This record gives sequence, structure tokens and C-alpha cells, in this order.
Amino acid sequence: MRIGRLIPVSILLTSIITLIGYLFIELKRAYQTVPDGLWLIAFALLVLALILFTIYTNITRRVRRIQERIEESGMDSISKTDRTMTLNMLEVAVSEWTAKQARLVKELESREEFRREYMGNVSHELKTPIFNIQGYILTLLDGALDDPKIASKFLKRAAKSVDRMTSLIKDMDVLSKVETGQYDIRLEPVQLKLLIEDTLQGVESYARKNDANISVDFQVDERTNVLCDTARIEQVLDNLIVNSIKYSDGEKKVTIAITDIENKVQISVKDNGFGIPEKDLGRIFERFYRVDKARTRDAGGSGLGLSIVKHIIDRHNQTIMVQSKEGEGTTFKFTLDKA
Repeated sequence: MRIGRLIPVSILLTSIITLIGYLFIELKRAYQTVPDGLWLIAFALLVLALILFTIYTNITRRVRRIQERIEESGMDSISKTDRTMTLNMLEVAVSEWTAKQARLVKELESREEFRREYMGNVSHELKTPIFNIQGYILTLLDGALDDPKIASKFLKRAAKSVDRMTSLIKDMDVLSKVETGQYDIRLEPVQLKLLIEDTLQGVESYARKNDANISVDFQVDERTNVLCDTARIEQVLDNLIVNSIKYSDGEKKVTIAITDIENKVQISVKDNGFGIPEKDLGRIFERFYRVDKARTRDAGGSGLGLSIVKHIIDRHNQTIMVQSKEGEGTTFKFTLDKA
């Protein structure tokens, strides 16, 4: 029995025993022919019976409460094998089980909410290109196909919508594999200079097309080796660089800086673009999250790129962070272990 419950019960028992003692004294005065020994035995038996009744009542109440909690938690029993389990141990076990069930229910509710949100986002992202393609095809069938210029323009727009759908499905597949552990990460030593050069070759065409200037600032030895999955980290850098170019106006400048942090290197990708509002920084790596839905959708992309980036860096057991100010640009930073 807990101390908090023991004190009021003890006070109540003391009061009752005192009352019984007073009654026995009065009865003894009324019946003086009865030997004192018999009065003492009767008093002791009555007090003992009262104590046993109190203990029994308390145990019965606790057992009933435990049984109700077990039924409420959907448990058949706490322990069928441990026959030495006390009521206190049983109460603790039930409390732990109930808390565990509450956490499980909360987790299931969270997963269900995520599933609904995810399906809603997928449906929304696919709906726009599908409706666009449908509109272009119907327009062509209604006679626009006979005009070569209009037909060519509408077919190019339909092809662009198809590319958007393909990109979305591809990114969804990658994200699913990353989250379920099916996206293999092979850590191997690679020279920083080669890693950056290969990445820049991959985005060279896109940068030229958008009149973007990309510079690299090595604040460590270019020959330094880092431990990573080369293809995955190139994908991370590609995504960050393309985003930096995509969400910038005017003179587009992207700076890749590599700095030394003890047994790690930090790679940062900085731009002079629109920037990200402070209220959105905490959600920037969420699936389908867009800072400016109209602007980012017009710029293309699936809305999953940064989420994939975050998962790849997590799989490398590294960290990634973002710093931004509206109108001044954004900087993404992530770390890699030195080999």
C-alpha cells in the first residue's frame, strides 16, 4: 500500500479502534460479572477482524482496479508464469503496459495522419500534369492538330507535363527505397576535388542554360579524401546546386565552399536567390513542402528533392542544416567524414 493511502487508512483504523475500546469500557461497567480476560479477548478479536476486513477490502479494490485496467488495455493477463508477482508489481506492470499501449495508439494515429497527408500530396502533384496533358490532347483532337505550329506547341507542353510526372514518380521511388533501407549506401574513400569536379560536370549544361555562375572555394587540401557513397553525394550536390540556380533571379551566383572541421569536412552550397522565410525553415526537408507553392511549381520539380537529400545525409550518419534570409539567399551545409 502506498504511503499516501496508508496515512488516512491508519487514522481511520485508529479512530475506529479507539471507539471500540470506549464501547468495551462502557459494556464492562454494565456487565461487571464478566471476567476481564474475556473482555480483553473479545476486544482483541474484534480489532483483528476489523484489520483483516480492511486489508481484504483494500486488496479486493486493488484487484478490481487492476482487472478493469487490464480489460481496458485489451490484455488477457499480465504474467501467467510469474506466480510470485505482488500486487504492487502487478500495478506497475499494468501501468507500464497501459502507457505502452497509449504510445502505440498515438504512433498509429500519427502514421495514419502521415498516410492521408502523403496520399493527398501525391494526388495533388499528379493531378495538375494529368489535367494539362488531357487538355492538350483534347485541344489537338478538336482540330488544333491540323495547325503545325499549335500542334508542336501543345505537344511540347504535354511532353513537359509527362517529364514532370516521370520526375515525381522517380523521386517517390527513390524516397521510398531510402526510407525502407533498400537504397544501398556504399562508403568508400573519394578525393574531394574529383567529387566536386564530377558534380559540376553534371550540372554544367543546366548552369549555362540559366546563365548561372558556379564557383568553388577550397579551404582544405583539394586532395583530402572523404568517406561517402560518391553517386549519392553527387546527387545531393546536384539537387542543392540546381535548386540554388532555379530559385534565383537576375545574376545567379552559386558558391560551393569546403571547410575543415576536425575529423570532418563541411560542404556548403550558397546562393543569392529569393531566400526562405524563417517560418518555413523548420519544414524545408518535409516531403512535398513548398515555400512558395506557385513559384516552385512553375519552376518544376517534384517537391521531394530536399527530403531525399536529408535522408541520404542521414544514411551517411551526417548532419545537414539550412540558413536563409529572404531577399539575400540561402546556404545549405552538410558534413562528411574524412577518410
